[in-house]
Formats: sequence, C-alpha cells, structure tokens
Amino acid sequence: VLAEAGYFPEEELTTYAADDSRLPMSGMTSYTPGAEMSGGSIGLGLPMAVGMGLGLKRKGSKSFIYTLMGDGELAEGPTWEAAISAANYGLDNIIALVDFNQVQADGPSMKVMNTEPVSAKFEAFGFFVQRVDGNDLPKLVAAFDRAREHPGPQPRIIICDTRMGSGVDFLEGREKSHFIRLNPEDWARAHAALDARRAQ
Repeated sequence: VLAEAGYFPEEELTTYAADDSRLPMSGMTSYTPGAEMSGGSIGLGLPMAVGMGLGLKRKGSKSFIYTLMGDGELAEGPTWEAAISAANYGLDNIIALVDFNQVQADGPSMKVMNTEPVSAKFEAFGFFVQRVDGNDLPKLVAAFDRAREHPGPQPRIIICDTRMGSGVDFLEGREKSHFIRLNPEDWARAHAALDARRAQ
C-alpha cells in the first residue's frame, strides 16, 4: 500500500526484512517512509486509532480512522481497553478490521488464547460488528461500505475470516508465514499463483 501511495519505489519491497532495509518486519516511524506509528508490540493499533479518532472528533473532522489487527492482538489487554473507550466516546469514525486467520506466530490463535465469541464481545462493548469472508474481495468491499454508512454513533469493526497466504500453496495457513522473507524464486511463484487466481 505504501509503495502504491508513492512513499517508496515498488522495487524496494524486495528489501523487506533485510539488514539495513527501510522496510523491517514492523514499520518504524524514524525510517519507514509513510509509517505513522512504530510497530513491534502487538495490541497497539486500536489504542492508537482511539487517540486519533478523539483528535479528529475534537477538530470536527468527518474523516475515518482505519486500523488493522491480527487475531493474536485480541489476547492483548490494550485492545480491550481501547474497545471500551471507543464505544464510551462514541467514536463512529473508527473502522477496525481483524484479520482472523486462526494462526499467530506462537501457534494456532485459539489454542494460544481463545478469544471467541469475538463478534459477541465487540457487540457487548457497543461496536457495530460485521463478520465476513476476508478472502472474498466483493464481500469485504461491501462490509467497508456498510461500516461507513452505518448511522449509529458507535465504532465499527469488521471481523475478517481469512486464510493466511490464501492462494499460495507453500504459504497458506502456515505459522512461519508471519516471518518469512521470500527468495526471488518463491516471490515469482507466489506472484504467478496470485495472478492465476485473479484471472479466474
């Protein structure tokens, strides 16, 4: 996304996670072009979105804040503290997404920390909740449209049931895909698999 937005050339993506790259596994505001928040520790996306959402509300802005979380982040306390705050302050300018792929770096998400029923939990906090097939682009786009158009004064969340590495057989559903750096041959294989899928 940042390459497409012009923050750096697309060719620089090949340096991802390499020594001295501006593109580490977790973006850093000090040297990753376009990064607005340093990453690393999970569970900070929704808290940051709450702060940004409050700031925009105080300025009278009609803009939305989008934040993407992994299902592993749902085991982190700051996520739930931010959820109750977002609802308490009526932050209807937040659209959160959860990549619910059932896999995190430490193993299967629901074995590391079972956070189901996720939809019911966010509903109890006061969110407008949608749960969709996150690998189905038209359904995902429709969910974004519903989230933006929802009339209630509540934060929105889209829980996306996904398959990690979907469409790339040697990456699909594997824990190591969180930290893998593809060599040029595997990169080409992955591109070919996704191009073939898109052509269907």
